[in-house]
Amino acid sequence: FEPSPPPRVAVIGAGIAGASVVRALKAQGVRAMVFEGERPGAGGSGFPAALVTPRLDAGDLGIAALHAQALERAAHLYASIPDAVTGHGVLQLPQAPRDAARFEKIARQPIWNDDDMVVLDEGAASAAAGEATGQGGLLMKGAFALRPAAVLSYWLSDAEMRSERVMRLERAYGRWRLIGENDAVLGEVDAVVLAAGWGSAALLEGFDQTPRLSPVRGQADWIDGDVTIHPMAWGGYAVPTGQGVLFGATHDRGDTDTAPREDDSARNLATLEARLPVLAKRIAAAGPVQHRAAVRATTPDRLPVAGALDDGLYVLGGLGSRGFCVAPLLGEHIAALILDQPSPLPRDLAARVSPRRSSVLADALASSSPTRAG
Repeated sequence: FEPSPPPRVAVIGAGIAGASVVRALKAQGVRAMVFEGERPGAGGSGFPAALVTPRLDAGDLGIAALHAQALERAAHLYASIPDAVTGHGVLQLPQAPRDAARFEKIARQPIWNDDDMVVLDEGAASAAAGEATGQGGLLMKGAFALRPAAVLSYWLSDAEMRSERVMRLERAYGRWRLIGENDAVLGEVDAVVLAAGWGSAALLEGFDQTPRLSPVRGQADWIDGDVTIHPMAWGGYAVPTGQGVLFGATHDRGDTDTAPREDDSARNLATLEARLPVLAKRIAAAGPVQHRAAVRATTPDRLPVAGALDDGLYVLGGLGSRGFCVAPLLGEHIAALILDQPSPLPRDLAARVSPRRSSVLADALASSSPTRAG
């Protein structure tokens, strides 16, 4: 008896979603082909820093539990990557008066590790922020700041990279055919994972009952210079890059233009000045500001989609601004589904992120399914 050969898998997209699937498959002995029309991190994963923070939900323990498990797994995996983590602990400052009570409730949730969530008074929050905050905050000790480029290069280092753009998918003779520009056949595989962020939406056209993805444009700014900070978020954010500070970000729904805008840089600086005026002055004095915009994909219920869409067709997307927190765990979930192994994701949480859940399903965008043969 000879074991069957490992499945041939194509991952479309080389941001954190695709890289997480590639890493998880490699851990099980499967080397994936990665199709990326531009470059790793060309989309939302391409900023010089990222916050790895959970979605805080005081009322829905399922959402909180998903993010708690994801954060713990992400922290474990990123810790082994050289020069990846740029700051430990994230200070969450209130956005609204009700947040003080909300922070207390979140800190008491049983799903967090001991001391993962610590409510700070005004003095302690100000000490962490490096300037007066005027109010307390929530210190997320298990959360942290990260250099995306370090993660992508590490996890994609020996993947089979293909710098070709997949335009559509066809099911033929029990396999998936990847079709590129001018109808060129780029490959035939046993399984395909759509992990291209907002780019996955175009590839889903023509399939029945697909998850609705919506674009959200975000622009962030950063400076390189001798400005050290604690990672912070409050609606805006300020993140150490290892060489300076990233701050932002705008959040414009339905906008897919990625050209940077001076007006958006002004908005980001105003957001920073309103909450952390001392830091804003330090940044203004540190030198030229750089900026970048990207489009993230979100779902109607703001939860990711991770699971099977069809026989051998999977999706990991709709990560919004939580990609670096949730993708490592959800990548392992996708790999387990492909390889018919037990998933690390509990059944109830897998249902919460299923691309077949009613809250994200869209009507078919075309009257017929993709071409099938055999």
